[in-house]
Amino acid sequence: MADIQSLIREVPPVTRFMLVSTAVVTFPVLLKIVSPAQVYLSWPHMRYKYEIWRPWSAFFFGGSGFPLIYDFFLIYRNGTSLEKETYFGATADYAWANIMIAVFIMIINIPFEFPFLFRSLLHAQNYLWCRANPTMKISLFGLLTIPVPYYPASLIVLDLVLGGPGKGIAGAIGMFAGHTWWFLHDYLPSHPSPRTRRRNPLSTPHWFARLFGPPAPRSTVRSGAGFTMMRPSTGRASGVAAGGSGGAGLRERASGGYAWGSGGQRLGDS
Repeated sequence: MADIQSLIREVPPVTRFMLVSTAVVTFPVLLKIVSPAQVYLSWPHMRYKYEIWRPWSAFFFGGSGFPLIYDFFLIYRNGTSLEKETYFGATADYAWANIMIAVFIMIINIPFEFPFLFRSLLHAQNYLWCRANPTMKISLFGLLTIPVPYYPASLIVLDLVLGGPGKGIAGAIGMFAGHTWWFLHDYLPSHPSPRTRRRNPLSTPHWFARLFGPPAPRSTVRSGAGFTMMRPSTGRASGVAAGGSGGAGLRERASGGYAWGSGGQRLGDS
């Protein structure tokens, strides 16, 4: 029991919330304790019956079968990597990123009216993880190894083939929402020419950051590949050399964005 509790505590808080939420919403539906009609996204039910949980439950109903197991793995891998590396010491920023992406997804979903948005959120998170690890390679079910930049599109093609147009469109919505967040929050404020740079309009609000307490002390460590990573301020350098394990690197900028880098870890090669 203690080992299980220790394992749960090792999962960073936002990722833990997403995994627990997926289990809390999905398993009761699969066990027929709760009807899917009680968890899908319905604005009339929210407006007239005050069922305010529906946006939350719509994002965390993960379906059933083997795809659910694989999706649990993606949430754990992507979320843990992003929260421990790209957003290290910035739990509030990562939580805010997921909230804003969820808002983007709901706005884009208006003309499509998909009742469940789990797939879209999964693809958005996967897109951010791929942006943070652009030099890695990943294996699709042990059959095909591809560079990570092609991974988001490959998952959408898989969804299209295995789940039909609806599933493919839901994945594309998530990828577009993830790209929108990355572009507005990270690329636009820092990468173009100085004349076109704009102040980050989507920075984490101070009131929201205060909910998570003071940020963890962070020290800047430069890796062999030239990327700057944020690590605990313990006096020990823990840089990641190019081609080594460790995943994402970043440099926090004055504008509030992050420069997304890579380590070169290879996943799932067969």
